[in-house]
Amino acid sequence: MRTRGRRAAGVLTALALILTIAPPAHAVAPRWETRWNPAPWRDGVNAFEALEDDRRGSHPEGQPHVRVQGNAWRFDAHLEDRDGSDRMRNEVRGMRAADGRPLEIRKDETWRISYQMYIPDTLDATTSFTHIWQLKNSDVGTPLAQLSLPVVNGVPKIAARYWTLEDNKSHDFATADLVPIQNRWIDTTIEFRSGDDGYLRWVLKDGRRTIVDQKAENVDLWWTQEQYNRPKWGIYRSINSAGLQETYLLVKDLKAEQLGPATPPVRLPPPDRSPGTYEAERVGNVWEGAAEPAYCAVCSGGRKVILIGGNIYDYAVVKGVLSETTGPRQLTVHALVDGSQTFSVSVNGGDAVQVPMTGTKDTVTTATVPVNLVAGVNTIRFYSHTARSPELDKIVISP
Repeated sequence: MRTRGRRAAGVLTALALILTIAPPAHAVAPRWETRWNPAPWRDGVNAFEALEDDRRGSHPEGQPHVRVQGNAWRFDAHLEDRDGSDRMRNEVRGMRAADGRPLEIRKDETWRISYQMYIPDTLDATTSFTHIWQLKNSDVGTPLAQLSLPVVNGVPKIAARYWTLEDNKSHDFATADLVPIQNRWIDTTIEFRSGDDGYLRWVLKDGRRTIVDQKAENVDLWWTQEQYNRPKWGIYRSINSAGLQETYLLVKDLKAEQLGPATPPVRLPPPDRSPGTYEAERVGNVWEGAAEPAYCAVCSGGRKVILIGGNIYDYAVVKGVLSETTGPRQLTVHALVDGSQTFSVSVNGGDAVQVPMTGTKDTVTTATVPVNLVAGVNTIRFYSHTARSPELDKIVISP
């Protein structure tokens, strides 16, 4: 009886294990689900998470450099446009769902982005860089992947490439001649798995004719712990190539699909609502140039503002800072610091106060300085003209 009992128990254990491991008979393979399919007439540039239309203000007479034209989005590039001393950039970044929420491409997700593009013959391939699509995240300046227009052995090309972070180098895995596809609408699809061991597949078609269908395996497409990947469209090029022309790029029929169910939105902790506390990512604040809110695991509210300083363009302004009376106050800055960095802080447009800080990027560091507020509403600007500043979590005003 004991032997039979042991056998029965063994059979039940094995059966339970099989039922645990084996998928149910009705399980189906994941399907491609459309997550984003904007229309120019309906969504305009609000289809994208952010607009980079001459963000340095180099050519205000040429604005808008990014706009809707008919049933497409148009990106203009003028010879005087600048995004630094040696480059120009007029792009859009990210995708925004119908409810206004940014669509986030997260780790180990598989996505397929397809659209039509019109590359005129004035949009040249160049000996230095010219990019017309990118995949990036906000934590790292280096792109993960691109569609670019290089000159290869004297021949204008369109190339799909990925980058390796450890050596900051690009690797073309597929190319096609550029001239035959200019001045006509062509179809392109970029499929990728956003993981440590991901892949990239690029398909380029001229009508029914497939020009390129190439895949790169074992590609690292996840470089961040907290942020997410997002695509960019537009013209980003060096001005150091000879023979540049004023030009444009058109894109239409944008669609992004995800393999499998949509990922639930990230749930963030509540912001710090203590008296005198103002979060850097608070709605109504200003983030100019490259500065923008980003996820932060150790910050209150789960966010910080990154890419402040290093020039006159990238800065953040905390607005709506209240004071009952005019006079001196103590300003405590909460930030993530990479070694030793400094904020320049200007209250209501006044002279800057320097706030040096020393710390690490995984810990919130604080520094306190005196500032003068006026009775009523104040604005506080964080910037640096010489080097990147810390990443701003929040500020606290106390007597």
